Amino acid sequence: MEFFRIVSLSACMLIFLNLGALRAQNLSLSPPVNFLPAASTDKAIDITNFKGRYFVTWKEAGATGLIHVCYLGKQYATQFSQHDATAGTEVSAFAPVLRVTDKHIYAFWLGTDGSLKYLINNSDTTFNTQTVNTVSFGGMPKLKLGITATVVGGKVMIASHADNKNDMMVALLEADENGVFKPAVLETIADKRSSDYPFIVTLSDNRPRICYTNDDGIFYADYNAADKTWTKRIAVEKSKTKVAPAVYHAFNTTRLFYMWKGYKKDNFIYYASEHEQNKPVNGYKLPDYFKTPYPVSICNVDAKKFIMAFVGEDQKLYLSYFTNYNPASWMEDTLFPAKGNLTLKDIVIPGAHDAGMSALNGTGGIHSSSINPCNTLTQKLNIGKQLNAGIRMFDLRVGAFNNAIYTKHSSSDCMAEAMGGGYGEQFKDILDSVKTFLNRHKKEFIIITFSHFCPKEASADHVADTIFSVLGKDKIFNNQSKENIGDIKLNELAGKVIVTFEGYANREKLIDSNSMADEGKTFLNFRRAYAATNQIDKLLAREDLFFTSLKDGTNKNDLVRLDWQLTQSSDEAALICNDFEDEKVNPVLNGIMLLTNVVKNNQSIIDLAQFGNKYLPSKINSWVTSGIINKNNKPNILYVDVAGTWITDYCIELNGIPLYN
Repeated sequence: MEFFRIVSLSACMLIFLNLGALRAQNLSLSPPVNFLPAASTDKAIDITNFKGRYFVTWKEAGATGLIHVCYLGKQYATQFSQHDATAGTEVSAFAPVLRVTDKHIYAFWLGTDGSLKYLINNSDTTFNTQTVNTVSFGGMPKLKLGITATVVGGKVMIASHADNKNDMMVALLEADENGVFKPAVLETIADKRSSDYPFIVTLSDNRPRICYTNDDGIFYADYNAADKTWTKRIAVEKSKTKVAPAVYHAFNTTRLFYMWKGYKKDNFIYYASEHEQNKPVNGYKLPDYFKTPYPVSICNVDAKKFIMAFVGEDQKLYLSYFTNYNPASWMEDTLFPAKGNLTLKDIVIPGAHDAGMSALNGTGGIHSSSINPCNTLTQKLNIGKQLNAGIRMFDLRVGAFNNAIYTKHSSSDCMAEAMGGGYGEQFKDILDSVKTFLNRHKKEFIIITFSHFCPKEASADHVADTIFSVLGKDKIFNNQSKENIGDIKLNELAGKVIVTFEGYANREKLIDSNSMADEGKTFLNFRRAYAATNQIDKLLAREDLFFTSLKDGTNKNDLVRLDWQLTQSSDEAALICNDFEDEKVNPVLNGIMLLTNVVKNNQSIIDLAQFGNKYLPSKINSWVTSGIINKNNKPNILYVDVAGTWITDYCIELNGIPLYN
C-alpha cells in the first residue's frame, strides 16, 4: 500500500454530485478499488489515520473470524508498506473498529462471550498483538452486533447494542498512563430503540451524537455528558435501512456525513450531509458501482479529502477517494478570486507530456510494424477527460494521417524519417473538447504548446489556421500587448487558452512562441531538465541538480517545468513491447497514495510512468523542506505521463503552502 490518495492512475474519471448544502463546492469521488485482494469479510471494515499513517481492520468471513489489523502506509511513502497482523487467536462474530487518541490507536471488537476486547499500538505502525485486553464492566453485561467509538473530553466513548432486541448502550472509557482502560460502567440509552448497533461521533468535548436505525427510518440524538441526558431523536429525512447507518465528520470541518446502505435488499449507498447544528433534509445515492450489504467507514485525509472504505457484495475490501472540489473547476474553486492578481510564475498547475497519446489510431515510420501501445502511449485519458481531471497544460505534437491532423509520438519530427511512431487523437476532436470545456468553465484557463513540427506533414501555419478556425478568436488569449508570460495576471486568463508554438509566432492568429533554453527571448520559455532514463534514481538525481542550479531564480518569461518522465530503453521499446498485451484493467493506484503490490512483466511507457509518478509528491516535499526548491525556483508546471486527478490534487495542495503564497 504505497501512497494513499486512492485515485486510479488508469481510471481517473470522477463522478460529480451536486450537494446543495455544499453550495459552490461539489463532491467528487473516484471509482472504488479492491485494495487488499487477499482479504475478505462478511461484516463492516474500519479505516483510520494515525499520525499520517493509515490502518484498516476487519474480521475474517464466517460465523466467527480472526481479527485483522493492517498497516497500509504513510502519506507520500513510496515503498510497499502492507503489514497485516491478527489479534492472536481471538475471533469475533461482529465488525471490529479502530479509534485514535492523542497517544494511541486502539482496535476494539466484541468477543464471542459479548465482552469488549481491544489491542493497543506499540509503535506508530504496529499493534501489540501479544496482549489482548478486556474492558471490565460491572455486572458482566453482554454486547452484540457491533461497536463504534469516539473521543469525548479526552476519554473514549464506545457505543454498542445490548444482548437483546432493541437496546443501545454506551460507556466512557478512561485510560491509564499505559493506555489500558480502567473499569467502566455501561449505560443503556433510555427511550431510544435500534435494530442494529449505533454509530457515534464527537460534536464537542462533552457532546457526542449517535446515529441509529429502526423500522421508522434513520435517527440521531445528542448526549450531554454533564447531566448524562439524551436529546429527543431527530430523523434523517428520506432515509431507511436495516443496517447500522454511519455518521462521520468529513473534511476536518463541523460538517457531518450520514451514510447508509439501502433498505432490505437495496445495497446501494446513500448519504446526507449537513453542518452539526442543521437537520439533513435530502439524501443522495452514490453511483451504481458503490454497493454493500454493510456499514461504511470514512477516514479524513485533510481539509479537502476523505477516504470511504466498504465491503462489496463480493465480500472484498474497497476504497474510494472523495474531495470537496470539482477537478474540472479546480481553478475557480481554489485560485479565484484570492489569487487572481498573481501570475503563472506564482502558482503550479498540472501538465501532460505527449498529451494526445491516449489511443493508437495508426502507425508509421520505417519500422511501423514494431509500434504498439506499449512503446507509444503516454496517457490513459483522452484530452477531454484530462481537462475534466484538472490538467491545464498540454504538450502536443501533430502530423498528417488519413487526410487529417492527428497527434503523434515518433522518434523523429517527420514520420517518414522516423524508425517508428504512432498517431493518437485526432486534432479537431481535441480542439472541440477544449472549446466545449471552456464554454462550461468560464474561470478555467489552459496552456497548449506545440513542438516537433514537420512542415511536410502539418506546417505551423496550417496548424495555426486550424486552431483559429475551430476555437475562434474569443477562446484564444490575446497576448499582443504583453511581452512575456510573467506580465499576465491570472484574472486575464480566465476562460482562455494560451497557445504557443516552439520557435514560431503568428500574432494575427493570437499564437506566440515558446522555447526551452537557459535564457530565451520568446513569450514563454520553459526551464526544465529531461533525464532520458528508465531508472528512478537517475531521474531524481537529474532533477535535484536542476533545481539546485536554479536556486538564484529565473527570468521573467520563464516557467519552471518539472519534466517527470521515465523513458524506455531501446530493449524495452523494441523487444519487450513486441510481447506486450494491452491490459483491460490496470490495478496500479495512486492516492495519498495507495498502490497495489503488483509486479508487472512489461515495462511499457505507462508502466514506467505509474512506477515513477508515485515518487513525485514525496520528492518535491523533501526538496521544499530541505530548501532545494525555494521561492526563486519553484516549479510552475508538473509535467507527467499518465496525467489525472492525482497530479491535480497535488498541485492544489502545493498552491496552499507558504512557498506559493
